[in-house]
Amino acid sequence: MRFIKNNITKVILASLIFPIVLSVMGLIVSKKVTSMWQALGDLIVFLVAYLLNQFYFKQKIHWFNQRNILRQLLTSLPAIIIVAFLDLPMIGVSDFKIRFTVIAICLLVGLAEEFVFRGILIGLFLKITKNNSLGTVIGSSVLFGLIHMTNLRRLPIGYVSSQVIFAIAVGVLFGTIYLKTSNLSIVILLHALRDMFPMFSDKTMLQASQTTFSVISIYGMIIFLAITLIIAYIQLRNFKVKEINN
Repeated sequence: MRFIKNNITKVILASLIFPIVLSVMGLIVSKKVTSMWQALGDLIVFLVAYLLNQFYFKQKIHWFNQRNILRQLLTSLPAIIIVAFLDLPMIGVSDFKIRFTVIAICLLVGLAEEFVFRGILIGLFLKITKNNSLGTVIGSSVLFGLIHMTNLRRLPIGYVSSQVIFAIAVGVLFGTIYLKTSNLSIVILLHALRDMFPMFSDKTMLQASQTTFSVISIYGMIIFLAITLIIAYIQLRNFKVKEINN
């Protein structure tokens, strides 16, 4: 029983929700994986994670925080600038078209992934690291990045390698925001915005699926990761962790 209640065990089990649920769905559903099936998978992941959190993980989720809105926006500003920098060029792509189905799908993806990797894991890592904020953010972000290895089933290793490092970097930004603002809705929205703009262009998604391994792209992602770690360090160095589960 002690093993089951151990916070490290809980972290491992929480990080396995995505691959387990999606693998089971892959066995049940024989159809070709589409965006809608992926969205359904993320919805099921969220429901499973929500129930597990209610009865097992028992982490308090801070969905909204109406206090100090300006301070929350200032904390989120680096992530907002980076997301805007990455997304705005997509508007100029020839086949760019806003689709409400894509918006719905990305919101579901953001909801599921942020609920697990920020909502649940941040609280658990705080207990493991004894309120070490930077260690908590890095730990949850590494797991968030590694979970993208499941994309090797349908995407080339070149794309997935960069995606893993990019996800860790973005996780560092989002983890810092959630830790400082206690507002999960901000990171869900930022996550969805980052995902949806490339999906508004079929041409961009096709090019991404054909991406091959590139040392230059890996170096680029490592530099980006270093930048996000510096941002997190600056924002968290004087930050006193409050009891996030209270």
